[in-house]
Amino acid sequence: MLKPMYAENIIVGVRYKEVFNWYITDTELWYLDYNQAGYSTEEYPKERTNISVLNEDTESIFLENVEKYKVSTNSIKLDFFKEFRKDREEAIYDYNPSLLIDFDNQIFYSNYPESISFEEYIPDNWVGHFQKFFERIPSKYRYWEEKGINYLTRKD
Repeated sequence: MLKPMYAENIIVGVRYKEVFNWYITDTELWYLDYNQAGYSTEEYPKERTNISVLNEDTESIFLENVEKYKVSTNSIKLDFFKEFRKDREEAIYDYNPSLLIDFDNQIFYSNYPESISFEEYIPDNWVGHFQKFFERIPSKYRYWEEKGINYLTRKD
């Protein structure tokens, strides 16, 4: 399993066929439209071979290709709190979920902290937003919460 690392290996939530999963992957996989992002076919990561546009027509192939990056909520939660106890600030940066992709409704949310605008490189029929999306994640998948406390935003 890849470990989340600020702006390199990101945590992505995916809703597909009404099932929610987390993935920890390299950032490059999640530009939904490589054509708009300016990628040439030689630059495609192997998981995106022959998938220039990641949408409702290609999602199942892609999700098979990234199956090895899928992680359980419990696994991320254990790692997050372990890292949180060691270095709170670094854990918050590393474990902040970066993207939420809803293939069922063609909606893309980015909470990516750097200047890359993932939400701009989406298929034509999709809607993209740059905003925090914690509340859009069903509570049982919120690995950053314990007893109703959000440890990614807690100030004390």
